[in-house]
Amino acid sequence: MTFKQKKTTYPKVSCLMVTANRLHIANRAIKCFADQLYPNKELIIVDDGEENYNSILNNYSKLDIKYIKIEKQQNNTLGYLRNCSLESATGDYIVQWDDDDWYHPKRLEIQAEILNNGYDACCLSATIVHISSKEYMNHPFIGQLRGGIPGSIMHKKCDNIRYSNLSREEDSYYLKEWSKKRLYIFDTSFNYLFIRSYHGDNTWDIEHFQRRLKNSIMKWLTYIWYFQIKKNPFQHPNFKLNFEEENSFKMFINESKNSRLL
Repeated sequence: MTFKQKKTTYPKVSCLMVTANRLHIANRAIKCFADQLYPNKELIIVDDGEENYNSILNNYSKLDIKYIKIEKQQNNTLGYLRNCSLESATGDYIVQWDDDDWYHPKRLEIQAEILNNGYDACCLSATIVHISSKEYMNHPFIGQLRGGIPGSIMHKKCDNIRYSNLSREEDSYYLKEWSKKRLYIFDTSFNYLFIRSYHGDNTWDIEHFQRRLKNSIMKWLTYIWYFQIKKNPFQHPNFKLNFEEENSFKMFINESKNSRLL
């Protein structure tokens, strides 16, 4: 069996990126796409910024990447742009691929297997979180959401579900719609597949990322104990990564330095 024949035996996965004027950051996410072990994939990039990404994309000419420039309009919400990427996708499966996060080479392979087994959608329950600040630079932590991490969704192609026309929380509402179908949420042993990155130019501020440490009563009490009473925040259990998580963080740091993000 040739590589081409083997490739077509896998459902096609469309990775959807929305971006604008963040070539230096998006370069890392594009490399993450290139490094995916899953063979049958495409990357859809919807860009409504002034910067042109062709200088980077020329390095990936052998990959299936569609670069779509859209004129900047005042009503170009993030939800609207995500829907534009959905309309351009040709895959059987769709995955959100934000331009400022990092993805393990096995992410597509592992999530696609869940859909192959009959689920309509899947997402992670937690991810590694990295905050690019002097205090947190070398201290990644685990951030968890009870209903799943919206930005980690992969789902089967569907013409009836679309993002809300919002500039924030559009992916949270999108995940809620998919939770009405057969949604699989991974347990925390798969945190290593995804690193959420705060770099100062995110849609959300730094408090949004820190809130992952205190988004329940028990988490809040644990946060108070380590951060305010013991005054030793990095002894907090969420800062203790396992072997696979540590390995992902090392890969993230190396690739971030290579992209001159750190």
